[in-house]
Amino acid sequence: MSDTTIVTVSREDLAKMLDDAVSKAVTLVIESSHELWAASDLARHFGVSARTISEWVKQPGRLPPKQGRRWRRGEVLRWERERAAAGAGVGGA
Repeated sequence: MSDTTIVTVSREDLAKMLDDAVSKAVTLVIESSHELWAASDLARHFGVSARTISEWVKQPGRLPPKQGRRWRRGEVLRWERERAAAGAGVGGA
């Protein structure tokens, strides 16, 4: 007796499954980055001024948690993705 199961999948469904798997893998790799970002990096990423980042820092919850005086890139990207999924904007907007 064999434990083999044969599944038939359309080419389009297989392509979508592969695209989804690759997208998830890339997201995991990017979010596992331990690269540290300064306020200027965060400002560039969000398309705002460094002064705006300084103002957001003063308001708890408007930015992802810091690691000392900087932010971990992976944490910023994860935080941003989670906020987007929840329908919240950057900077608590």
